[in-house]
Amino acid sequence: MSIHGPRSRTRLAAAGYVGLVTLAALAYEIAGQPEAGEAAMTLAAWPGVIVLLVMLYPLAVPLGDDPLLGETVPNLLAPLLHGAGALVNVLIVWGVIAFARHFKAEYSRSR
Repeated sequence: MSIHGPRSRTRLAAAGYVGLVTLAALAYEIAGQPEAGEAAMTLAAWPGVIVLLVMLYPLAVPLGDDPLLGETVPNLLAPLLHGAGALVNVLIVWGVIAFARHFKAEYSRSR
């Protein structure tokens, strides 16, 4: 029986969150994008998916691909986008925690 340290458990939780969001988005796409799941899928990866869309939308316009027009067929890139949004969320939380630790260390050192 292996005992995981706090960092290992945190990494497992982060990987589980990204995987769960990606699998849920894949199931949502396969189910035909039902209206009932739209808000849940947006909320699951928010705000990371919004950050990615803001960064990727200017790249899609010159290529003639307008994501605002909507799609009627299942798009297997959407689960990838939701998974990447969840990864951005993990990186945002990691950055905030790293900043707080750094701030605490500098505060303790300056006292």
